Amino acid sequence: MAKKQYQNELRTRMRTNLNEDRVQREPQSTCQQELDMVLEEISKMTSEDNRGPLENLYGLKFPNCDRHGLYNLKQCNMSTHGQRGECWCVNPLTGVQIPETPKVRGDPNCNQFQEELRVMPTATTSR
Repeated sequence: MAKKQYQNELRTRMRTNLNEDRVQREPQSTCQQELDMVLEEISKMTSEDNRGPLENLYGLKFPNCDRHGLYNLKQCNMSTHGQRGECWCVNPLTGVQIPETPKVRGDPNCNQFQEELRVMPTATTSR
């Protein structure tokens, strides 16, 4: 009885793996790739002292991606010690800070800089 159950489970796993192989994965955006690298780095962290592994998270930069894989206009550092992290405005395609935009603790009001993005040559997107 156990052998038959094992064979059924094995067949199910094999079918699942075949179906996953048939699905072509879309290439990841730059933001998604950057986020994956940060998550991979977190998975390798170990607790070296009593503070625990979470203490090391504060030094990492987590990209803020939208549902399409682009960078959200506003990017922020992690909050620490009860204070909000610094935020700034970026080009959604590259994640690079928009020139002459402030880095502030709070909302830098990135929507006001969208006009600058329209004239930047790298920001031509079809929506």
